[in-house]
Amino acid sequence: MRENLAAQAPIHRDTGEAPSDEIPRNTAPEPAEHAQPVEPVDCPPTTLLVGEVFLPCDEHAPRQARRILDATLDVWGLSHLMETASVVLAELVTNAVRHAGGRQIGLTLWRRLTLVHISVRDCSRSLPCLILTGPFPTTAESSRGLQLVSAYTFRWGTELLPGGKRVWAEIAV
Repeated sequence: MRENLAAQAPIHRDTGEAPSDEIPRNTAPEPAEHAQPVEPVDCPPTTLLVGEVFLPCDEHAPRQARRILDATLDVWGLSHLMETASVVLAELVTNAVRHAGGRQIGLTLWRRLTLVHISVRDCSRSLPCLILTGPFPTTAESSRGLQLVSAYTFRWGTELLPGGKRVWAEIAV
């Protein structure tokens, strides 16, 4: 014969008795006397998205972008990356202003645990091209932007979008 298990009251493990229908009050466990308070661990999130900021596509865009970058890196506790990240960002923004046209560019900054991701979006679908023709040009006023980006970043690339392109770079933390 089978017993109706659903009709049986569960047995409490500690006392061996069936629990009462009354809800116990103040049953929070007492802290152990030897327990130490747990300090919060300050660790960066695996991904932190700042969002896209739109800047006018003019000669002031690189300076505005660097201000945003400076404030963001400071909040993330990565001020030591400011010099490198500033050069990379300035080159990406300057290329967008010089070569893409349009009225605005989009700037996105986000972070993974070990990388800072910088991307600049513009309305041109012409992809940039890195041409290595010899030694790094130290005196040229132009034509060295992508060489700097390539030298200072972990990796970089481009992405075609329906209304233009995105050029991105990642810097190791």
